[in-house]
Amino acid sequence: MLGPALLTQPTGLLVAAVLAVLAADAPPRGASVPRSAPVRAGLSWAEADSLGRKLAAIEERHKAQSRARQTVQVTQGELNSYLNLAYAAQLPKGLTNVDVRLGRERIDAKGMLDIEQVRGVATPPAWSPLSLLGGQVPVEIGGRLVNADGFGTIEWDTVYVASFRVPISVLEQMVQSATRNDKHPDGVDIHAPFRLPYSVNRVRVEPGKAVLEF
Repeated sequence: MLGPALLTQPTGLLVAAVLAVLAADAPPRGASVPRSAPVRAGLSWAEADSLGRKLAAIEERHKAQSRARQTVQVTQGELNSYLNLAYAAQLPKGLTNVDVRLGRERIDAKGMLDIEQVRGVATPPAWSPLSLLGGQVPVEIGGRLVNADGFGTIEWDTVYVASFRVPISVLEQMVQSATRNDKHPDGVDIHAPFRLPYSVNRVRVEPGKAVLEF
């Protein structure tokens, strides 16, 4: 799963939510999730439960240190249902109604973000229109997922907050400024490779589905 660095600005919230599931980040075992009604058409608890079982099996496989080659398929419907139903309470604060679209080696996602709940964590430049935003705003992000040998990177190419297209350079600056600490004095590089957890070797993204390879 991506580290907490990407939880510090609007588009990063969305990316973290998506990759947490693609990288098999299961919720705590035994956690009780209220069975709230789906927030929109196309979501179902049956698909959310299906992905939950797959993630639990992946976790057990990892604990057993299995070296057997295996693939696990995650459909777009399972992913969206899981994110918005079973995983909803664990989504980054202020982010709701996540909608993911999987293409060939590509992830596009959108959601609604409450600006007031994340304001002050990573402030956009004063000259940016983003500094004038407030309330609930749509957020969209897209990029090409490149990964192999247990590591992945995302080649960002689309970032929108409300109707404003955000340059990748601004996204980089916001993340770096919000993540500077003793461990990362220069902040976090959003282009840096990240390790896939649970011994996942590769996530193959195809139209309508993602295939986890071990």
